[in-house]
Parts: sequence; C-alpha cells; structure tokens
Amino acid sequence: MSRPKLKKYLNTLPQEHLVQIILDLYDARKDAREYLEFFMNPDPQAALEKSKKEIYRNYFTPQGRPRAKMSVKAGNDIIADFVSLDTPPELVSDLMIYHVEVLLSRLVLRGIVRETAWTSALNVFRKGIEYICAHSMRPILERRIEKIIDYTCHAPSYLHMNERMNDILNEFNYYESE
Repeated sequence: MSRPKLKKYLNTLPQEHLVQIILDLYDARKDAREYLEFFMNPDPQAALEKSKKEIYRNYFTPQGRPRAKMSVKAGNDIIADFVSLDTPPELVSDLMIYHVEVLLSRLVLRGIVRETAWTSALNVFRKGIEYICAHSMRPILERRIEKIIDYTCHAPSYLHMNERMNDILNEFNYYESE
C-alpha cells in the first residue's frame, strides 16, 4: 500500500479506531514501540547511548571479551534504526565513528587476519566518512578519525589498512574542495 492510499484510509477512520491501531502496532512491533517511545519523549542523547551499548554488545560480551562471531550488518542496522528516529547529524556521526572504533577493537583483540573482515571494517569506515563529510562534521571528529587510522597499525600489514583509510579520506577531501 502506498503512503497516499494509507493516508486516505486513515483519514476515514474515527479517532478511537486510530488509537487502537497505534496501540496494536506498539504491541506488535519492537521497532514501532521504540519509535513511538522516542516520539513521545525525544531524548536523542539517551537514544545515542542506548545505540552505543547495542553496538558494543554486538561485538563484545558483557565481560568485555570479543565475541567469537560478529555481525557488521547488525551494527549497520542499529545505526539505520538510530537515523530513522530523525536524530541530529552530529549524533549520527558520533555513532558511526563509534561503530568503526568498536569493530576495529574487536578485530584487533581477536587477532583476525581474514581480509574480508577488515574489508567490512573499511566499508563501515567509508560509509561513516561519507556521512560525516556530507553533514560537515569532519572538523568536529577529525581527532577520532586520526586515532582510527593510527589504530590500523595493528591490522595485518599485507592489508595496508592505513593507506586504504587515508585514500578514503583523500577521496572525500577532493570532493569537499570542488
């Protein structure tokens, strides 16, 4: 069903029925519940902290040990859910950088040498830098970005992560200067 059709249908319903639909949706879907709770009490900072905890739990156990298996997609989904709350770009940028930091920490602590895992981290980094540059947040996060690139010295040397991340930064420097 398209949005216009849904809007037309909802406009025909009495208010009591709309309230019941929203309550049913609240009970049926976790993401709807989170959205409605944020809608009623918008606290972007609390939502940021909650999302950071979820990202951390995706890569580390409650005791702080790196998980045996990780899901970069789950981390990306947490960020997408956070963005869907219509949060400010500076908080989204912070969360994206945090995701890269936690992901790299997990790769280093587990001693991961598979190129695919590091390429996933590189893709998360690229997506974050793209968003950060698009919203002019780079000056605010420059120091954290530099720390991330410095931290890649722990990556297997044959992957050249430092150079690849710098290439991504330079690519976006080029686009920003045009």
